[in-house]
Amino acid sequence: MKHVGRLPAAVALGALFNPLNSSMIAVALAHIEAEFHVGIAAVTWLAAGFYLTGILVPPVMGTLADRFGPRRVFCAGLVTMAVTGVLAALAPSYPALLVVRLLQAFGSCATMPAGMAIVQAAMPGEDGRPPPRVIAMISMVLTASAAAGPVLSGFLVSLWGWRAIFLVNVPLAAVAFAVALRWLPRVRVDARGQALLPRLRPQLLATCAQFSLVNVIFYSAFFVLPLWAQRSAGLPAHIAGLLVLPMAALAIVTTPVAMALAARAGMRVVLLLSAALLLAGSCVLLAVGPVGLAPVAAALLGVASAFSQFGLNSLVFVHADGRDTGVAVGFFQSSRYVGAAAASSLLGVLFDGTGMRGSALIMIGVSVVVLASGALLPVRRPAPSAGGGDRSGP
Repeated sequence: MKHVGRLPAAVALGALFNPLNSSMIAVALAHIEAEFHVGIAAVTWLAAGFYLTGILVPPVMGTLADRFGPRRVFCAGLVTMAVTGVLAALAPSYPALLVVRLLQAFGSCATMPAGMAIVQAAMPGEDGRPPPRVIAMISMVLTASAAAGPVLSGFLVSLWGWRAIFLVNVPLAAVAFAVALRWLPRVRVDARGQALLPRLRPQLLATCAQFSLVNVIFYSAFFVLPLWAQRSAGLPAHIAGLLVLPMAALAIVTTPVAMALAARAGMRVVLLLSAALLLAGSCVLLAVGPVGLAPVAAALLGVASAFSQFGLNSLVFVHADGRDTGVAVGFFQSSRYVGAAAASSLLGVLFDGTGMRGSALIMIGVSVVVLASGALLPVRRPAPSAGGGDRSGP
């Protein structure tokens, strides 16, 4: 295929919109509240509504990609991002902005399931999954875009106001759309005999559940560290935000290490090592009093995140049926936001303004579960049944 070498870059470019827009909003909330005078409780629905949509919509978008063609769904998501970027920047009221924000979430949730369905069809690899370098590259882009969101948002808001964080999607979507039209192949779909709601294998559902637990730990630290630094340690906001930088930076840098380790020692080792690092980082977080320990905890959790993201993302393709790749990736994408929503809910209950003990204990408990399930999670495609039917899941 002519543009196979460029295909992962095109998919990654489209997939970055979801994590980028999920994190950019954080810096802009106070400015939006000040303009529309709606109160903090109301304005946070711009984030919470996006998360809720991120849980519900990706499997739907994956199903549409599997039924009607992933290239169509991918491009439709990019068009939606451009249109909602303009509409949000022109929003005359808070209710109008909230509606557009939810539509934006629909668009951003379309590209990852559809894009990975194209990758799976165009670049099938060992054990049913695309080449590890492709999964590693896309994982790094997703992590980098989530980490870059608050930095980019702060820059845009300080120069042009909160509307700029929505308007920036327009040129980005235009570039991604042009690249998609040129580099993404048309994938033939065969919807004959496919159920409206596909039956997913238990191994795939277990992989998604594991990813949700990992994200409970990751997002708990992502939320609680800056909050503790400002409320308890008395650090200014821009310094407090830097405490989580090792999580993002090391998650990017160590993804190739995870890929190499999987090739040499197997995926089981990657999963167990990531769980052990999650446990270690959570234990260090429990001991944080001196500010200097916070970056240590963040660094351990960042490496763990890289290993978990690569390992579990790879297993999605091992356990998904080839014709249902889009919906499988959609469920996996949803599981990230299940973990994020759970972490944010726990934070409101456990954080007392003086320490991180409650959050750290929950993280330690979840890490133990992740470590135990990592030893049991299937890491290979199940053998076909005697009748040759490997299509249905359970």
